[in-house]
Amino acid sequence: MALAVAVYSLSARAAQDAALNATECLPSCAKQYRTLAEIVLSCFTTIFLCIWVSLHLNVPEPVDTEGMNTFKKFKVWIRLFIRCNVIPVIVTLVFPEWVLGMAVLQFRKATRLAKEIGITRQHGFFIIMGGFHLFERSQAPSNQIRAGDKDGETHPLVKGEGDERTSNDKTCVVEEFDTPIHPLDEFDVRHLIYTGKLRLPTTAELRDKCKNDGIAKFLVILQTLWFIAQCITRKVRKLPLTELEVITLGYTLLTVLMYIAWWDKPYRVTFPIRVYEALPERTYQQREQKRRMQEESFWGMTIGYAMGLQSDSIELRSVKQAPMFHSGSMNEVYDAGDFLCVITTVIVGVLFGGVHFLAWSSPFPSAQMQFLWRLATLIMTATPLAAVAGMVISAIINQMSDGLGVVFLYCLCVLPPCYFVGRGITIVIALVTLSALSLDIYQDVEWSNLFPHI
Repeated sequence: MALAVAVYSLSARAAQDAALNATECLPSCAKQYRTLAEIVLSCFTTIFLCIWVSLHLNVPEPVDTEGMNTFKKFKVWIRLFIRCNVIPVIVTLVFPEWVLGMAVLQFRKATRLAKEIGITRQHGFFIIMGGFHLFERSQAPSNQIRAGDKDGETHPLVKGEGDERTSNDKTCVVEEFDTPIHPLDEFDVRHLIYTGKLRLPTTAELRDKCKNDGIAKFLVILQTLWFIAQCITRKVRKLPLTELEVITLGYTLLTVLMYIAWWDKPYRVTFPIRVYEALPERTYQQREQKRRMQEESFWGMTIGYAMGLQSDSIELRSVKQAPMFHSGSMNEVYDAGDFLCVITTVIVGVLFGGVHFLAWSSPFPSAQMQFLWRLATLIMTATPLAAVAGMVISAIINQMSDGLGVVFLYCLCVLPPCYFVGRGITIVIALVTLSALSLDIYQDVEWSNLFPHI
């Protein structure tokens, strides 16, 4: 809210200054110029829409709202909306590189699971996102219509003599919600499939569970393409970009990559498939996950999340829902694929920082601001590379001295704060410079208004 108020005040003041300058300096063809409000609105709208459409989250906890009054239903809705929408958007705004790393890791895990079981990648995504949930029946099923044949056998779908239902029969035709227990991980789903107790839904049924909106996606893609095209055109024609547009371009490129990685993942599934089968004893991997989940310290879990290895310390039988960015279980012995999240985060961090070089020579209100922007850009670009180099050096030192290698590794913990300090500097400068933009910033490209956009 404070950010919105600050941007509005800056926009209002800059709009007044721009109007005064436009009266004196701008040519008569005013349609070739854009306002500050249009710049700010297009940037914020593009960031929000790209994040909203690209996020493919795991299945939330099933909640029975039947029998609740309107106020309680509203409280449940608010809680789920914050947990499943607000928090993921904030996480993506703050850590877009990490979210993209988790998307790539989920893609890799879903592909591997699909090859192991012999299913599609879409089914693999559905399994690791908590698409199957164990339920316990509230009461034994009753009023099943059965009929006997010559051998005394019964069939649940054949109606026999004397089974006609009267108008006074109050049998409930709606299935009970029952009691949710926990989501099923890939070990449990694989066991139920191999024992013939579970059949996966068809691809058509999975598509039906998705909340995809073709028109909304088309509009978001159109807005994204328009924004990227106009940024490229402005650089080709030597027209400067605002710092806010540069940051928006970085977010746009990252969210497009997220969308590609999650292309086969079911979108916004809000309720899992219920399973009522008995499960076997925990496997070795599940027991190890439960042990690590109970023994892991706060800092250990934090480091695990930073490296994308948090799923190895979460046992789904002990939780009510698959965590927000759960990516399935790791291998018994870590391989390079298990570190795909941190590898992707480093690469994307360099690229995201490199995008800020587009404003290297842009006009700034003062030389100090230009220096801070350039310094922050260098920090954001170099920090991921420094982290990789530091980890390699730490591994080499660790071969010679265990204690010294660990100490050097802990020294690398100062790099992430440096990266986010650089990110914060660029965001502050992008907002502050809105109050003192040059006239070239307001000049628009000719074809910009020919395409529908926000």
